[in-house]
Amino acid sequence: MLTSSLPSEARAHLIGADDVEVTERFLRDLVKSELPRLVRSRSQALLVEEMEVCLGRARVDLAVIADHLIGIEIKGPKDDVTRLPGQVQAYSKCFDRVVLVVHESLARKARPLVPSWWGLVVSLQKNDRFSYEFERRPRPNPELDMDAFLSLLWREEVDALLTDLLGTTPKPKATKKSIRAELLAQVAFPILHCASLNKLRNRSEWRSVPVHYQ
Repeated sequence: MLTSSLPSEARAHLIGADDVEVTERFLRDLVKSELPRLVRSRSQALLVEEMEVCLGRARVDLAVIADHLIGIEIKGPKDDVTRLPGQVQAYSKCFDRVVLVVHESLARKARPLVPSWWGLVVSLQKNDRFSYEFERRPRPNPELDMDAFLSLLWREEVDALLTDLLGTTPKPKATKKSIRAELLAQVAFPILHCASLNKLRNRSEWRSVPVHYQ
């Protein structure tokens, strides 16, 4: 999948269109259209736009819920990188993989601001032709914060995890934070991560859409 097994022929890809105006919206639509080709998942993959993370303190452009949770941030030619350091801090807490898609005009400034495990895709435009190049494939997040990952869940989902994994119900005055702490203290990381990812995938009352494969 996009996280670790990009096909070699995908390192540089030419879009067959002349006079393309490369905007953030264009790049977003491009990434969305390419997801079926680039993301391979054993389970149903879902796409969420403008997903809030870190208790609403940040919002990622695209989130893909697949075998892993993938964050994709997009910087078009009219954007800047002033917010990128804060976004790096937030996304690096709760995403299993992160990819930055950046216009070539911002690439030089953006490269030193993102961790080496982030994927980097640079959009290029020359002679009225558009292409994008994978400079770096995303790798697993070496310091995933499981508490930040759990904070992506709604209260009823965290309560359900307590019942599913520990066979107990929350105490009457238990806060969401205290329930997360109980789960972190008593459930192994891989089990808790998998169960939390499934809660996100099975959530019905939000704006996710399936990634359709050909």
